Amino acid sequence: MLGQELSETGKRLFRDFPILRMLWESGRKKGLRETIALIEKAEEFNRTFAVPRALELDMRMEREPEYFDWDIMREACKYRFLSIFIPKQLGGIAGEFMVTNTSLLMDELCSGCSGIALAVGAHSLGVAPVITSGAMAHWDTVLKEIVEGELKRQPVTMAYAITEPSAGTDVEEPEYLERAKLSLEAKKVKGGYVLNGRKCFISDGSEAKYFTVCAALDRNRPLQTWTTFLVERDMEGFSTPRVELKMGQRASHAAELLFEDVFVPDSHVLGYEGDGMGNGILMIMAASRGPVGSIATGIARGALQHFLSWAKTKRNGKRPIDEDRIRMNLADMWGMIQENRGLYMSNAMLGDAIFGKALDNPVMNLTLSLPSSLRTMPLMRNFLNSYYGKAMINAVLRFYIKDEDMTQLLETASLAKFSCADNAMELCSRALSIMGPEDSEERRWVEKCYRDAKLTQIYEGTNQLNRMVVNNIRFEETLRVEVPRPFKKGVMA
Repeated sequence: MLGQELSETGKRLFRDFPILRMLWESGRKKGLRETIALIEKAEEFNRTFAVPRALELDMRMEREPEYFDWDIMREACKYRFLSIFIPKQLGGIAGEFMVTNTSLLMDELCSGCSGIALAVGAHSLGVAPVITSGAMAHWDTVLKEIVEGELKRQPVTMAYAITEPSAGTDVEEPEYLERAKLSLEAKKVKGGYVLNGRKCFISDGSEAKYFTVCAALDRNRPLQTWTTFLVERDMEGFSTPRVELKMGQRASHAAELLFEDVFVPDSHVLGYEGDGMGNGILMIMAASRGPVGSIATGIARGALQHFLSWAKTKRNGKRPIDEDRIRMNLADMWGMIQENRGLYMSNAMLGDAIFGKALDNPVMNLTLSLPSSLRTMPLMRNFLNSYYGKAMINAVLRFYIKDEDMTQLLETASLAKFSCADNAMELCSRALSIMGPEDSEERRWVEKCYRDAKLTQIYEGTNQLNRMVVNNIRFEETLRVEVPRPFKKGVMA
C-alpha cells in the first residue's frame, strides 16, 4: 500500500531516510507530500539545468570570477526555492518541515552542483535573521518583495554578512568575539546608525538586494554591543568592490562589502541593540550549520555517483567494480553518506520541533491573518518597530523557544557541520586516489566535488570552531544560547 501512494522519489527518500517513513506512517502525510514534491523539483532542476552546465560554468568562473549566471536565480524562482524559509501566510513555502526540507533540498541540489546550490542557499541564510529576530515590520515589505519577485521570475535576493577581514571565526562564538579585531563599527546618530568598515567572503554579496549585517556599536565592547541590521544595496555609501577568485563552489560569488558612512535607520535594527550574538549569530548558526552538513553530503553523493560510473566502465577489458577493494570502498563511501544524513537529519528534526511552535501559534497566526494593508499601515509599522512591538514579538518567541532547546540545536548543528564536511572531504579524496591521474569526465566531476567540499570545512565557522562549540556545550558547559529578552528601554543588555 505504501508503494502505491508514493512516487519513485518518495520511495527513494523513504528508503534512504527511514525516519521519514516512520513519520508518514504516524499520520504526517500532508507535510511529507510537500517534502517529496520539493525534492522532485530539485531533481528536475538538477537534470534540466544544473548538471548540464555545472562543469562549463565552473571553468568559466575560474577565468571570469565576476561573472554571474542570473539564469540560476530565475530557475530557482521557477521552482520557488527562494521562499523556502518564508512562512506560507506571507506567500512562501515554509511548511511543517521547514528545516528538514531545507536540508533535504540542499543535499539534493548539491549532488548536482554545490556552487549553483549555494547561490540559492545563501539567500535563505540572509532571510533567516529577519525571521528569527521576529522583525515583523519587514515581513510585509522585504519578504513580500522576495515572494512577489519569485512569482514573476524576477529574483530579489538576500545575503548574510558577519565575516570581517580580521575577524572570521571570532565573530561566531561569544568567547572569541570579546577579543576580536573588528573592522566594521556602527555609531548611533539621530534617527539611526552610521556604519563604517568592511565585511568579506560574503556569499551572494555582489548580487543581493538586502543584507542582514552584524556590527558592534563599540569595538571595545563587541559582545555587549553586537547588533543586527537590515541593509539595502541602494543605501548611500554601500558598495561591493571585490569578488573573490574561488577554488570551489564558484557559481556563487564571495564578495567584499564596503560601508562608507552608510546610514541605517532605527527601523532597520533587527531585534534590540546588543542582542546580535543571540538572534543574529547563535540562533542562525543553530539553524544553518546542519544544512551546511547537508551541503557536504550532497557534494559527497555527487562524487560517489561519478565514481560509481567510473567504476562500472571497462578499462583494458576490465571493470574496476569487479575488484573487491573497489566494492569495499563503495560500501565505505555509502556509509559516510548515511552517517552524514543521520547527523544532519537529527538537527533538522529538532529544528522543526523548535521553530514550528514559534512560527505556528495563535499570536503569530492572528497577526498574520490580518490584511496586509492593515499590517503595513504607518501606525502598525511604527508599533512593530518600537521597543514595545519588538517586546511583544520577543515575548512570543521566548514562550515557545527555550534556551536549553536552542543550545541543544546549536550542538547538533555544529556536530553535523564538522562531521559531514570531514566525511565529504575523505570520500572525495579517496575516490580521486583510486581513480588516479587519468583524464576522464568522471574524474573531472570528482575533482570539482573535492574542491567544492573543502569550503564546507570553512564557512559557517571553521570545523575547528565547531568542535570547540560542541566541547563547550557538551563537556565544559560554558556555552549557552540565550534567546534575546526584552529589557528596559534605553538600557543595553
